[in-house]
Amino acid sequence: MERFGAEMESSEKFKISSHLKDIIGRDLVTNEYVAIFELVKNSFDAGATRVDIEFNPLEGTISIVDDGRGMSDDDIREKWLFVAYSEKASNGLDDYRDRIRPAGQFAGSKGIGRFSCDTLGRKLQLFSRTDASAKISKLEIDWEKFERRSAEEFQEITVTLGEAKAFPNLENAEVPARSGTILVIKETRQDWDAELIRKLRRDLAKLIDPFGTTSQVAVSTWIVDGSSVQIEGVDGPVGNHIADLLQEKTSRIKVNIADDTIETTLYDRGRRIYQVREPSPYQGLMGSEVAGEVFYLNRAAKATFTRRMGVQPVRFGSVFLFLNGFRVFPIGEETDDTLGLARRKQQGVSRYLGTRDVLGRVDVTAPPKMFREVSSRDAGLVEDARSRALFEAIRNHMIFRLERYVVGVNWRDRRDQDRDTSDGLSNSEARSRILDVVGALARSKDVEVVYYDNELIRVSEDSDQVTDRALKAMSELAENRGDTELLDQIEESRRRIEELKASREEARAEARRAMQERAIADQRIARLEQQAAFLGSSKDVDVERVQLLMHQAIIHSGHIRSAISNAAYEIKKLIENAVAPDELEDIEDVEDLLATIRQHARRASASLAGGSLSSDRLKTVLSFSQNIRVDLETDRVQGDILKFFSEYFDVRLSGVPDLPKSSFDAGGLSLEKEFSPVDVAVLIDNLVDNARKARATRIDFKASSGGSGKVIIRVEDDGLGIDKLKIDPDKIFERGYTSSSNGTGLGLYSVRQIAESLGGSISLSGDGSRADFEIMLVGAAR
Repeated sequence: MERFGAEMESSEKFKISSHLKDIIGRDLVTNEYVAIFELVKNSFDAGATRVDIEFNPLEGTISIVDDGRGMSDDDIREKWLFVAYSEKASNGLDDYRDRIRPAGQFAGSKGIGRFSCDTLGRKLQLFSRTDASAKISKLEIDWEKFERRSAEEFQEITVTLGEAKAFPNLENAEVPARSGTILVIKETRQDWDAELIRKLRRDLAKLIDPFGTTSQVAVSTWIVDGSSVQIEGVDGPVGNHIADLLQEKTSRIKVNIADDTIETTLYDRGRRIYQVREPSPYQGLMGSEVAGEVFYLNRAAKATFTRRMGVQPVRFGSVFLFLNGFRVFPIGEETDDTLGLARRKQQGVSRYLGTRDVLGRVDVTAPPKMFREVSSRDAGLVEDARSRALFEAIRNHMIFRLERYVVGVNWRDRRDQDRDTSDGLSNSEARSRILDVVGALARSKDVEVVYYDNELIRVSEDSDQVTDRALKAMSELAENRGDTELLDQIEESRRRIEELKASREEARAEARRAMQERAIADQRIARLEQQAAFLGSSKDVDVERVQLLMHQAIIHSGHIRSAISNAAYEIKKLIENAVAPDELEDIEDVEDLLATIRQHARRASASLAGGSLSSDRLKTVLSFSQNIRVDLETDRVQGDILKFFSEYFDVRLSGVPDLPKSSFDAGGLSLEKEFSPVDVAVLIDNLVDNARKARATRIDFKASSGGSGKVIIRVEDDGLGIDKLKIDPDKIFERGYTSSSNGTGLGLYSVRQIAESLGGSISLSGDGSRADFEIMLVGAAR
């Protein structure tokens, strides 16, 4: 007996408004291109090998034809007309793996892609036939019936399912010979012309196979315009043909993540550089397979890409993501930054790769619902732990690992930007950079180096090119790979380096002895100069000029003596090592002998070259003093003295060994006046040589305007400066004043005399603790 006051209960059901059609159709898929992508996906999922899309603007129709499995009446009733039903989503993991095909897998799993037909047109005719039947099923839908009254229930609005005698006749599309499906979308909502179809083809190419690197379903587009002539770029198969460019003209990385292992191979313009294997840290990817290939295009490859594709790489896109054989939109589009590469690039333009620098394709094979696309189909993947693990894997093991190679090897050679072959990788500098990259991988925990190019990663025959860091990196690499041949090369190189160090130390000792002999000779010459008392007391102008030239000649002759002494030592060692051939025991002795001879010959050549340059400078100084005994005043010119400064620095001081690096900056000024070139040369040489004696590595002359026809030249170096305990700054310009036991006291005195003869002056600048000077010149400044 029912309890008194208890309420009566009943079972109820949701009612579905006919307005649902718009919510999951036109309101959800608002982009016409995305709508066509969705219908092409369905053809892929049906196992099609060919898809034709025929646009007929004259009749306002779009026909999509495929040769897939087709559908029976029951399939149409129980699956196609079953809203949100997805055969893909209903399968378990094992069943799903059994159904995977190499040419493509299930592209979607929401069961609403069919409503994309509503986005494209007001009416739909569907024709389909299976292999098991000769019957062609025909479904007709008028989408506007669902829009009349939202109070009507969705399932109460009827559609027509019947039989067709034949597939409809089409102008260009190939009608299925056996099984297949044709969608005829009528009363299209968009006016499709040739230009819109060209854009659709470009997007379809990126959707299906952006780089032409895989074997995919053949997709073609056609337009019916009343002409039998095909339109280029509109009619025919969709696809790209740049696979050879990407494989042979780029630096690229190929990565496969399956179960708990990551396999990585890096190529540079067709040459395999290394291959490594390591455990996968991405638990969120277990049960799926991720295969990626990312390309870096240098300037040469970008130019070829643009020429072939008719679009710049940056406009084409970046790294595209494919889920079960079909692209996830809009990842990889020009303005998309799902991987955060553009934001990261802003933090270091010369250190990081951005979306503008790379192209690529990542294919994910996964069970249904493991990775979920946003329902609108144009917003990528739903963010969750699995999608975050996927993007982290792409960044860390594809983008960043390729980046370490490109930045560390390619970008450090400016000329590499214009190479389309791997020829530039064979020089010693490039091999060293590659070794750094591969060596770092060998040092990484759990990374197994499966392969490396042993023509690039090897011990150099030239011991000068081998560093301790390189040997250590190669040792780690050889131990990682168990490469005994490389280990033997490393030990042999270490032995040669030790021998080379001993030889160089002996050369340094001999050079020190030569320098000591030179210093003794300089002291003797200085004492002879000091004994010539009449030179010190004479005020004769001609005599003072002779003193200046003698001072310059001593400086340069000392350089020549040192160069000759060093060269003589190297030639002596070369002769000592030139033993008779029959005294050599084996081929390795011959190689060692040749290496030693080459080293001594190089050093002797360098010393002689330095002596030759010093000889040229001495000759130039002496050439300034022609007819010195007759009339020194004839050696004067009228011109821009600052221009003479610049030329003297560029021609006479550039690259001179044992001198500080010297520079002159005219500051955009000029100063017209009469001057003696030899005087200016003596002034410059004395200041530069003083800086050398003070152990300076650089000396800079910089001109600035002093107003009223004056120019101030500031002279600064990074030498030891002035020790006020030993030197009185107030006396440094006095004749004969010097703090050195072997000094003449003529250098700065000469500089002051020359500055004053030019109508100017020279003085110490600052507080007198630095040997910095200000030279003031007067003339017609501009």
